[in-house]
Amino acid sequence: MRLRATLLAAGILAVTTPLSAQERSVSLEAQDGLTLTLYQNDLGLVHDNRWVPLVQGENQLAIAGVSERLIGGSLSLDAGETKLQLLEQSMLPADLTPHELLRRAVGQRVRLVSTDEEGREVTEEAVLLSMVGGPVLEVGERIEINPPGRIVLLNLPQGLHAEPQLGVTLLAEEDGAQELAFTYLSSGLGWQPDYVARLSEEGGTLNLEAWATLQNDTEVPFQRADLRLVAGSVNREADGQPMRAMRMTAVAEAQSFAPAPPPPPESASDRYLFDTGRKVDLLPGEQKRLLLFSRQGVPVERTYRFDGLVSTHGQLRGPVNAALILEFENKGEEAGPLPAGTLRVYEPVNDRPSLFAGEARLSHTPVGGELSLRLGEAFDITATARQTAFERLSDESYEFAGEVTVRNAKDEEATVEVGGSLPAGSRILEESSPHEAESTQRPVWSLAVPAEGEATLTYRIRVNH
Repeated sequence: MRLRATLLAAGILAVTTPLSAQERSVSLEAQDGLTLTLYQNDLGLVHDNRWVPLVQGENQLAIAGVSERLIGGSLSLDAGETKLQLLEQSMLPADLTPHELLRRAVGQRVRLVSTDEEGREVTEEAVLLSMVGGPVLEVGERIEINPPGRIVLLNLPQGLHAEPQLGVTLLAEEDGAQELAFTYLSSGLGWQPDYVARLSEEGGTLNLEAWATLQNDTEVPFQRADLRLVAGSVNREADGQPMRAMRMTAVAEAQSFAPAPPPPPESASDRYLFDTGRKVDLLPGEQKRLLLFSRQGVPVERTYRFDGLVSTHGQLRGPVNAALILEFENKGEEAGPLPAGTLRVYEPVNDRPSLFAGEARLSHTPVGGELSLRLGEAFDITATARQTAFERLSDESYEFAGEVTVRNAKDEEATVEVGGSLPAGSRILEESSPHEAESTQRPVWSLAVPAEGEATLTYRIRVNH
């Protein structure tokens, strides 16, 4: 002990006092409401209401259950009519670790527990002198460096946290418990929609289910949260990064942020907000899939299509299989906006379990929008194409002719679309079936191909450059 006194007198060894002695913890048990608003681009907006004990003057709070991926600069605070000022905010690291415990205990009395030659446990009083490069202890009249055995602390240093916490310093005008609403943005949260479409046995309608897959890539459990989903992405700047576990000071007066949740789905900021009307638990690392809505008896048309068979290419093409396309309109009394996502189609097969018929990616589709879903290739619908004539009229113009033969091996008639891809300045001179123009360079012919039969499209086209 004489060595310790000498070190103290020389100022080499300092007596540490507990850090954050006035810091008060605000646990999840103080939570009085939680709203989770998820976006489609790795972003969540958290509204967290807590009952917080405050004293007049400065308050240091460590708030548990706040996302460690909180985006710096996004925190706001609403205290109702209570006047508060937010002086400082920081993400406090999870520092309740063996090394940090020993570092905080430097200069304090500890116990060294070791085993003697006969296997008996021996306990000695000691003083922890340093943790630089490993523990240095004064044990009686000797100095032990990285001693064998284990070091036992006599008390738990204050200010350590078993999990990341949000540290805030508030200035309050009066004492008493107050309900505070913390609002912040966090990465690591989000949702994605996907759809399940089940075709009817007749094939003329489908039943559509929309599902939401929620994702929590933070270390925080969100429990009994009111869930809202925003369809569409919002712009994010590169400097909106998560706060690291270090001190950050932001002198700003508390601001109010309390949007009222509208009924789903409602247009909001050029996007759509779905208020699910339910409370969910979303645990760390969890993916959860929820039914968003369902619609029954949506009219649908099955189409077969070939693209690029009518073009300036002179070589024989085919046989190629037609693309299988399902088309329907997003309309009707139950219609609502369809956020972008993957739609998977299932088709009944007599009395046996349904078959997976394919999937397609939907873009954001408003009410009244049309959907065209390419589900793969049709086995029984094939086509060949060839050029039958080519004539150059001048250096700036030419004509070409061709034919497309479509074959149908099914036992029922099929409607088949043949799409062209023409150069600028094209004009159709002759055609065996009338076309419709998707654009000036993309004509489409519709052919009725009989069961177990074929149909042929012939055409002649002039191109003027």
